[in-house]
Amino acid sequence: MARTSRQKTAQSRKQNKATSFMATCITCGVFIGLGLGVMGGSVLIPTLIGLVAGTVAGYLIDKRNGISYTRAKS
Repeated sequence: MARTSRQKTAQSRKQNKATSFMATCITCGVFIGLGLGVMGGSVLIPTLIGLVAGTVAGYLIDKRNGISYTRAKS
């Protein structure tokens, strides 16, 4: 019995556009900073550190996935 080649449909051949993780990372950083701040007794500084850490992590992940935050030169 011969196997027939299975062709993918045109819909599955399409490349999906990369999605940004920036908002998710910032939100996680803020919540982790709030949690650590409440445990440590100071809320503002750990929250700001979590915000910055989430922003950096989101930017690096998006950069690796090919998402740019600048306009394309025309």
